[in-house]
Amino acid sequence: MSAIDPVTRLIAIEEIKQLKARYFRCMDTKDYAGLRQVFADDAVFDASCSLSIEPAADAENWTHSGGDQIAAFVESAVDALHTVHHGHCHEIELLSETEARGVIAMEDQIWDANGALFLHGMGHYHETYRKEEGGWKIVTSRISRLHVIVGSSGVE
Repeated sequence: MSAIDPVTRLIAIEEIKQLKARYFRCMDTKDYAGLRQVFADDAVFDASCSLSIEPAADAENWTHSGGDQIAAFVESAVDALHTVHHGHCHEIELLSETEARGVIAMEDQIWDANGALFLHGMGHYHETYRKEEGGWKIVTSRISRLHVIVGSSGVE
């Protein structure tokens, strides 16, 4: 593999950061068509640790394949909720001019339709990316939680 030009590397990393920012914004603003566009057609999304530190007992039901299915899952999961997602401290490794992987620290807060805190979580997204016609796309995404508070206990 040939070395990637430093400017090309920096541009790719910034484009991937923008991709993940779009993911968070589209989810929180309920722009599901925009959310669909951040995923590759063959993407896999593993949300088995989205509600707890340990994988859900029915983890296979929390893994979704295909960009359309992922967007539909997210819509069904958050459409009636108020959500705020923050991603930061991006660690992006460019593997080639068209492939990358990354770990993104995250924090989210989710409230039910009545405004009661439903979940406050902290952790990471572990992802792979591919540059396709039209730009970078998320190919795989897995949430890992470090801390989760379900309900309003302990949170003001």
